[in-house]
Amino acid sequence: MSMVVGANAVVDLRILGVARDIPIHPLKRLFAIMWTGLGINVTTGLLLLTAYPTKALTNPDFYIKLSFIGLAVFIMYRMNVRVFGDSSLSEAAMVAKGKIMAKWSLVFWIGAVGSGRLLSETARYFFYGHPAGG
Repeated sequence: MSMVVGANAVVDLRILGVARDIPIHPLKRLFAIMWTGLGINVTTGLLLLTAYPTKALTNPDFYIKLSFIGLAVFIMYRMNVRVFGDSSLSEAAMVAKGKIMAKWSLVFWIGAVGSGRLLSETARYFFYGHPAGG
């Protein structure tokens, strides 16, 4: 997940104005890392799902995580096409086109990581009928 979220955060934060000295155009190369990371995550996620299907499929947090990932990947695709797809755009135009997408991208990825971290905690509750430690 760190390959996808990390590379995406670099692009999003740059579009939002962090590290203004770094040009935006070369960041297009990070999309290859993002798509590779997503492929690795889908593969390992499916393996985990087949290993412990009840643990994931009975947990509502799992569906929240998948929703956040789906929304984040949709934004990632749109940003690749709309902001980085036209090489004739100036940096100012790229920022203008990508600012709202970058904000939503960060929100969705933070939601995906946060809900993923909660999966282990909520699974205990669903399996044993009481919160951990209580």
